[in-house]
This record gives sequence, structure tokens and C-alpha cells, in this order.
Amino acid sequence: MIRINLPTHKHPLYPTPWIHSCSGCYRESGCTKDGYRCYECNIFFHKECAESSLEINHPSHPEHPLHLYIVEEYSESKNCKLCGETLSNIFYHCPLCKFVVDMACMKNPPPDVIEHPKAHEHPLVHLKHHYHGTCDFCEEIYCSRYLFKCYQCQLKFHFECSNLSLEIIHPFHPKHPLKYLTREEHHFLDGKCRICGDELGRRFYHCPICKFSVNVACVKNPPPLTILFAKAHDHQISLIPRIISFNCDCCGMNGDRSPYSCQQCDFMIHQNCIDLPEIVNINRHDHSLSRRRHLNPGSWVCGICHKKVDWSYGAYSCSICPNYAIHSKCAIRDDVWDKLELKGMPEELQEIKPFTVIDEDLIHHFSHEEHYLQLKEEKITCGGNIRCEACVLPINYQAFYSCVQCDFILHKTCANLPRKKRHLYYNKPLTLKRGLVCMFGMF
Repeated sequence: MIRINLPTHKHPLYPTPWIHSCSGCYRESGCTKDGYRCYECNIFFHKECAESSLEINHPSHPEHPLHLYIVEEYSESKNCKLCGETLSNIFYHCPLCKFVVDMACMKNPPPDVIEHPKAHEHPLVHLKHHYHGTCDFCEEIYCSRYLFKCYQCQLKFHFECSNLSLEIIHPFHPKHPLKYLTREEHHFLDGKCRICGDELGRRFYHCPICKFSVNVACVKNPPPLTILFAKAHDHQISLIPRIISFNCDCCGMNGDRSPYSCQQCDFMIHQNCIDLPEIVNINRHDHSLSRRRHLNPGSWVCGICHKKVDWSYGAYSCSICPNYAIHSKCAIRDDVWDKLELKGMPEELQEIKPFTVIDEDLIHHFSHEEHYLQLKEEKITCGGNIRCEACVLPINYQAFYSCVQCDFILHKTCANLPRKKRHLYYNKPLTLKRGLVCMFGMF
């Protein structure tokens, strides 16, 4: 898997077999391959949006070239000059004329009127300056960039929804047509979408013969029928669009519908496990963890939830600590993972030691660079008023280091504290720093 840095986003991007909704042009496209994903922001981009040119010539503004900008770096008008919508993550701008156009309008400007929509019997008018609004066809708010309205019926439609017919042939169910229905018109099998497993909305597509129900979102943007993605599996995997009980070979958890399966070997995987990160850092362990197809045979316990880990399924394990492993789903929890995929990143520098050894009992500690510290291991009785400069606790009978020229003192254990440490209450590493009272600070 290739980790890339592009000017269209502030974090590294990683290839993904399909995207759920492009954060560049705000167009859903489940079938689009060669997309990119940012784990840290949990957003997706079309390949062409993420790799957009830094400068283009566009017919909407023929006078001057347009330059690529990121919204966070732009302080002027935040509305597209063509559609009036609030600018998304990336857009094009003419610095001479203050002309701005978002990625959606740059790629495919919306019409002012849809004269003959497939989803409705009346013309639909584009609602400029109405970015937020529920579509009466799919009942979603954020699944499209543009909203259109029928003023006769007072109904609103996303641009993509307006082009959906009320009866369709779906690639996952080619035997019979699917009809657009509402809950009031039909009683369905289990109330869930056959493809994604989410609860069906009030409006959905349905085959009464096969009891096949699917949400509008999965009709507009179905996942691909086949995927060749080495990160998930060595062979091509195919979608099985049916209710089927299985154990995911990637995470070991149960599934009840529409897995991807390999026809060459006994392998099944959840749709949302296909692009799990390969190497991660978590706040419960000091070393990076790698995703394994399976662990070595044995008795394993998850280092996060402390439940059994079935060694025959995928999991994350540590190459330095031979007995440490965690469930795949535990590894990517929001309170555990720092949202960084380490595959393709340069290896971290070796651990920086807190001191350098000068002589057998003499060190130069980073917290006291002015002088050397000498080890005192004899059982010296120190009064309670003599305290360690790191932990601020009395020295008492513990071994300690004392400065050869001043009153600076450290417990031996405090002097050996690692410079970097992870903690379960914070997803980023903590760095040991020199301070007046406490030596711990956030990295």
C-alpha cells in the first residue's frame, strides 16, 4: 500500500477500493475505484479530485487561470460563484478577480432546471444557497452537493436522486426489477438493507418475489462486485449479495449478509474490513502493531478488551512483545487508535535514552544538562525534605542520582524513565520533558 502526500489535503492519503462520499466534490460514488482515504479525518476523495492540478483553465472563467486552494488556507468569500454553495475542502480560485468555483461545479456544473427527471413527474429547479436540506427521495441530508425542488409538489431531490427511476434493474439482483416503495406500502423481511445491513429508511427499493430490499444510497452507489486489493487479500474477491451467516477472516466477528468472498480459497470478509490499516500505534502499547492474517496457534488474550482472540482469524500483534495481540476492531477504536496508518512511513528513530553514561556511576541526564549526576546506591537516610526533582517524592532509602556540583537529585527509577510513553487517556505519545514540578508534557 502506497502512502502519498498531496496538496489537496493536509494529512497522508491511502488507496481504497471504493469511496463512500468524495470530500472534494461532495459527490457519492460507491463504484469508483482508485479512490483515497484519510484515516485521521475519516474522509474519502475521488482519485481525480485528490490529484487535481494546481492550476487549470476553465470555461467558467476564461480570462485567467484558476489556482487550487484548500478552504482552511483561504480567508475570503466562502461561496462558489456558479452554484452559490459553501465551498468544500478544495476549490479553484482566481486571485485577480476573486472568482471561486468548487470542485463539483468545475467538474460538472448543475443545470438550473431538470425538465424531465426520472424520479418525478414535474420539472425540478436548482435551489442555490440551500446546501443543507433533506431529500424527499432518499431522506438523506449530506449525500449530494446539489438540491432541486418541485414547486408544484413542494418536494426536494438531490441531483443524483432525480435521475433514479421508480423501477430499476440492480446489478446485485438482476433476476427481477426493484420497485421504489415506502414502509406504508410494503412489509419487508427483516427491515435491513440487503447490501449494507443498515436499517431501511422510510423509502427504499424492493423485490417482493425474492424479499430483496435495498436502501436508496446503495442503489445510487453500490460497492463493486469484484475487488482486487492486496491489502485485503491476495486474490480477487467477489461480493455475495445475500443473507448469509459467516465469520469475517479479517476481524473474526460474525456477519449476516453480503460479504466479499474469495473463490480460490476459504476466505470471507466484511465490506468495512477491506481497507483496515496495516500498521498502527495505540495508546495501550509502546510499540507499533501490525495486522496479521492469523496469529500463531496458542491461547491469546486481547490487550484492550481482555477477551479471547481466536488465533485463526486476523488480528494485530507486536513483533517486539511476542505475547501481545489485540482484536482488529479493538485496534481501530476511537479511544485507542491515533488514526495514523504507519505503512509507508519512515521508521521511527530508535528510542532516545534519557541520559548518556560518562563513567561507571556518572551520567549526563537530559533534565540537568548543566552538571553530571552521580549514583548513590548505599542505604542513605535522607530526610523528608530532600525530594526527587522529577516525581517530587522524598528520597528516603531508594537509590538516587545526585548532582556533583549542586543540590539536584533524582530517584534512580525516575532517571531511567523513557523519553516517550503512551497512555490510555491520550491517543498521541507523551514526551518526558524538563519542568519545574512535573516532567511529563504532551508531544
